[in-house]
Amino acid sequence: MLKRLVEMIWWRLYTLWTCLVALLRGSRFHPAVRIKGWGLVFERASSVRNAKLDASLGRIDLRSGCWLNDGVEVSAIKEIVVGSGTTLQRNVTINGQIYLGAGCLFAPNVFVSSTSHVYDRFPGVSIREQESLLSQEEFLRDYNRPIFVGDDVWVGVNAVLMPGVRIGAHAIIGANAVVTKDVPEGAIVAGVPAKILSYRLGFEGKICAEQ
Repeated sequence: MLKRLVEMIWWRLYTLWTCLVALLRGSRFHPAVRIKGWGLVFERASSVRNAKLDASLGRIDLRSGCWLNDGVEVSAIKEIVVGSGTTLQRNVTINGQIYLGAGCLFAPNVFVSSTSHVYDRFPGVSIREQESLLSQEEFLRDYNRPIFVGDDVWVGVNAVLMPGVRIGAHAIIGANAVVTKDVPEGAIVAGVPAKILSYRLGFEGKICAEQ
C-alpha cells in the first residue's frame, strides 16, 4: 500500500514538472493530465487536456500542433506517433503501436488498438489464462499488428480501427464503422465491417478497381 502511494505521488510530481516544461516550450498540458513512464516526447504548440498518457512500455511522440481533448487515453507498446495538427476528441483511445499522420480528425469515442486478446492459442483455456501463459515477447510477436493512418484522415464518432489496418491519406471513416482491412487513399468507408461507399478529392477513378 505504501509503495503504491509513493508511486502515485512520484508520477503526479513528474506530471506537474512535464506541464511546466511544456509551457516553457510553447505547449499546453492541463494540470489534470496523467502521465506515466519516461517515453513521452512532444513538440511545440501541442495541447493536452485531461488525458491519460502511458509511456511505460513504449514511446509516445506528440508532433507540433496536435490536440488531445478530455478523456483521451494513449497507451504505447513500442511506439505511438500523433502527427502534426492531428486532433483527438473526447474519449478517443489509442493503444499499442500506432502511427497517425498529420492533420487527422478523430471524433469522440474512436477506438484504435494494434493488439488483441489471446483467445486462440490454447484450446479449452480461458482468455485470461491464455494471456497469462504468454511472455511479453511472445505477445508482441504474435498479437501486435501496427496500425498506420495517413495524413488528412477523418475518423467518425464511435469508429473502431482493428489491428494491422492501413488507412490511406485523405480517407473518411464513417460513424460507428469497424475497419477490418486496408482503406485506399481518398476512400469514404462505413459499416460493419467497413466497405467503400465512394471517393473524395478527385480519387473517384479508383472506385471501379477497388470494388
